[in-house]
Amino acid sequence: MLLLFVFIFSSCNKKPARIGDEIQPDRNLLSVTFSDTTNIVAYSSLEDSIRTDATTEMLLGSLNDATFGTSVAGFYTQFRLSTSGHSFGENPVADSMVLQLAYTGAYGDTITQQTVHVYELLEDIIVDSSYYSSSYKQTSATDLANFNFSPLPNSPYPFNGDTLDPMIRIRLSDLSTELMDRLIHADSSDLDSNVSLKKFFKGLYLIGDPVASGGAVSYFSLTSTNSFLRLYYKNDEEDSLYYTFYITSGDEHYNVFNHNNYQNADPVFVSQVVQKDTLLGTNTLYMQSMCGVKTRIRFPNLINYPDFLGKNIVINEAKLFLTGTETPTIYTPPAQLALVSDDGDGSYTVLNDQLEGSSYFGGTYKSSVNEYQFRLTRYVQDMLINGKGRDDYGLLLFVVGASGKADRWIFNGTNPETDTLKPLRLQIVYTVVND
Repeated sequence: MLLLFVFIFSSCNKKPARIGDEIQPDRNLLSVTFSDTTNIVAYSSLEDSIRTDATTEMLLGSLNDATFGTSVAGFYTQFRLSTSGHSFGENPVADSMVLQLAYTGAYGDTITQQTVHVYELLEDIIVDSSYYSSSYKQTSATDLANFNFSPLPNSPYPFNGDTLDPMIRIRLSDLSTELMDRLIHADSSDLDSNVSLKKFFKGLYLIGDPVASGGAVSYFSLTSTNSFLRLYYKNDEEDSLYYTFYITSGDEHYNVFNHNNYQNADPVFVSQVVQKDTLLGTNTLYMQSMCGVKTRIRFPNLINYPDFLGKNIVINEAKLFLTGTETPTIYTPPAQLALVSDDGDGSYTVLNDQLEGSSYFGGTYKSSVNEYQFRLTRYVQDMLINGKGRDDYGLLLFVVGASGKADRWIFNGTNPETDTLKPLRLQIVYTVVND
């Protein structure tokens, strides 16, 4: 028993810090390092036409700021019957027509007055087809509205002594008489189904006037029960009648956008984005929704980074930081940015890092630091392993939901002229595994 006690005591006397030492690799085999000096090439360019028929909101109006110049949003929409086979009665007489649109929000300066024009659509738009921000259709030359308003997306709408949800009511002008008469005296076969109606009355086109300064783009839900086209009329039996044409998700509607070729945008912006002086991306970069501006980012020397050459590198973490150049005011930053791999043929591929989930990948705006962050650990590791000998078209950065928002953002380039500004940067924590 005495010998057993001595054996146990001597066995437990080994220092805890040394337990398992014999199975651990030599600490000289691992070396953890931090780097934020990766060379980055970035520049902003015009966005291609984007699909706008699959959005839940329609944009309408105009804004004009000192950097991006004038932008105008408009939309086309079909309508449907509220009841099939409706009869307007004996000797119907049209009184007026009102287009009502329910707000969901606005972007920009809502104080500036807007002017909206309404035209009848003369060309078919087909449900379940693809329509893009530059898909203009033939319309009548007659302006049915010339309607002036200041956007009030958060203010209840007073109507007939009641208070309704935020909306605008566009009373079509007397020039709409021809359209009203055509609808009210339509043959019964033209109103017996939605298919017949859309052949007889193809829809409306709404577009805003360009504003000289300020301005806003309003967001409307066309499928809201508070959005409709209403025809007021009377007949031999009653004086105060109306019939409502609704818009649903089964009816086609899509946005068109016009940036006036950025003719009155900031000259430095024009030089980089329109005239393609990519070197200006070292100082300032840009993002804009409504088929406006995207940014391309590349790490051309990543696989030849001196500290990586000839070494076995494990990327512990790689994060891309984008910091804004201005304090947000009425032009609030986008809630979310997208970062994807450019395939070089007009398409793109989702990054493997994004498959880890949004909380890991990032891309949401951080107001406390006025920046966005993306985690690119798997992307950088893959570049080091498979990058040599393959085409690398870099990354594309754009606004999430750009077809249904009016957001814009300005951020620092790769090497801003002012030293106090935080540049576009890639921070890498990596481990060197020595042989």
